[in-house]
Formats: sequence, C-alpha cells, structure tokens
Amino acid sequence: MAPTSATGTDQAAAGTRPGAAAWRHKARGFTLVETLIALSIIALLAAALSPLLLPSPARMLSTAAGEMVVSLREARRLAQLTREPRRLIVDTAANRYAVAEAAQWRALPEGSTAEITTAQSLITAADRAAIAFFPDGSSSGGRIRLGLDGHTRQIDVEWLTGRIAMTVPAP
Repeated sequence: MAPTSATGTDQAAAGTRPGAAAWRHKARGFTLVETLIALSIIALLAAALSPLLLPSPARMLSTAAGEMVVSLREARRLAQLTREPRRLIVDTAANRYAVAEAAQWRALPEGSTAEITTAQSLITAADRAAIAFFPDGSSSGGRIRLGLDGHTRQIDVEWLTGRIAMTVPAP
C-alpha cells in the first residue's frame, strides 16, 4: 500500500491524474473576468473622485472666503490680545485684503469680485474699506461679498459681538 498524505489522498495518484499539471499553470494568472472587474472598479473610483480633484469656481471661492474668515478672526484675536483696535482692509480694485498692522496682503482668486459694506468712517478710498475689531471683542460690523463665475459667498461680521459667519446667499 502506498503512503497517503495527511488529508487522505494518495500522493502518487495525485501526480498522475489527468489535467493535474495544467491546473497548476492556470492558477498563476488572473482571468479575463477578474481583470475586467478590477478595471471597472478603478474606472468607477476615478469618475467619482475626479470632481473633487479638479478646481471649480465654487470650491475656489469657498476656499478664498474661508481664508478671509480666518483673517477676520485673527484680526479680532489680535485686538483682544494687544488691547488695541485692529482692522481688516479689503482692496476691491486689486482683489486683495490684509490685517492693517500686519501689512501682508493676501490675493483673492483671479477674476473674482469683492464688495464690502462697513461704517462710513472705515472707507479710506473709493476701492478700499475696512472692518475694525476692538479690544472687548466687538467690531464695527459689516459684510463682505465675494463672487466668482456666478457663485457668491457672504461673510457677515456682527458689530456687538464680533461674531463672524460665512453663508451662501440665495440667488
């Protein structure tokens, strides 16, 4: 009697089965169906993720408005920290803005528009105005509207609390 393996199959008989060698060669690659399924999954993922990776006007505008909100909050924080008023200046002609005392201008996206509504005393030129923050956390109040290719973002600053909120206004 021939020795058997642990699973109970005869090793000598297993090697002489018809098609045993051919089966070993088929297991080395991928079938056409497996390859097509993998390519289909990759195509679906690419189609789903491509809008997130390509720049869009709405996303660029939201990013710019978010950065402006951060600068407004920084101006408010500096006013409270230094116990001196701070201003965020918006230059609508040059499409840029900066915290007045820092003098580091930040550019808005190319082709965008900016409008600012603020106190009359903070309008320094026809195309330049500011929103001021005071040491107690309050502000002069105001509104900044950014636009790009039909998309709009609005940043509101409350005068009493200095609260800063970004919204997408209804068309």
